[in-house]
Amino acid sequence: MITFEELKDDYVMYGFPEQTVMECGSNQHNFRSNNYVMDDLVFVVLDLINLLDVFGEKDRVAIYIRSDLCLVVDIRDQNGNIRRQFQAVVERYEKSGRGMRCTVPEKFLYHFLDHLMLDDRKFLENMEFQMSDLETRMMEERVNPSFINEILSIKKELMYIWNYYEQLIDVGEVLRDNENDMFPVENVRRFAIFTQRATRISENVKYLKEYTVQLQETHDAMLDYNLNSIMKLFTVITTIFLPLTLIVGWYGMNFTNMPELTWRYGYAGVIVFSVVVVGICVIAFKKYKLL
Repeated sequence: MITFEELKDDYVMYGFPEQTVMECGSNQHNFRSNNYVMDDLVFVVLDLINLLDVFGEKDRVAIYIRSDLCLVVDIRDQNGNIRRQFQAVVERYEKSGRGMRCTVPEKFLYHFLDHLMLDDRKFLENMEFQMSDLETRMMEERVNPSFINEILSIKKELMYIWNYYEQLIDVGEVLRDNENDMFPVENVRRFAIFTQRATRISENVKYLKEYTVQLQETHDAMLDYNLNSIMKLFTVITTIFLPLTLIVGWYGMNFTNMPELTWRYGYAGVIVFSVVVVGICVIAFKKYKLL
């Protein structure tokens, strides 16, 4: 493993094309990078993310691999995570006191790439539980403005993660295809296994993205349900007061020959009649489960 500064000083000694060094230093914001397959060299660039801080600055690593060399270039490593991953794989093959070393570059590269996805399934599982909990809260609390913000935040995060794994799949496919026949056939299968694992995780992320769409639809359905409930209540209230409005209109005309105008109990009678009408309406609405 070397730093980017060391690569710029020594790439001629290694026999690496200058174009690959320029690719390492490119300041692009997307995950898809150019991967080069030459007669005796495979070159890939990876932008790595921290799943606990998806939108933080990405780490960047380049890998040069030949039949006798696997060179990892630490281009940008914010917290030393790339070097720790590299050292963890080295310790698999170099055991204290036994001198055991990995002499197959593609085997080492497979384990290094696989190590990058070591705890990713656990993270995605926890995210699924978080989304399930959000769905439960949506059903219990009905409407909360913060729900849609949470859903959109998770959706954006998953889109970013999905692009990250698509990048890993691209790299795995380049190595698996072995266009320059640099790797022995029996070792190429390792990259096929890595590609399959990255694909499965990518499919899991894709499923979670679809889950966020379902959550958003559920949220919209809950808003519609609450709006309908409010409109239903207003409709019931309006319907109850409609006969009372009719009564008010009737007795507000003050015709001379209206007997209730001179009846001693006319005022109280209209009140009782109005209460009876309201009671009948309420009973009818409850019977038909409109209240």
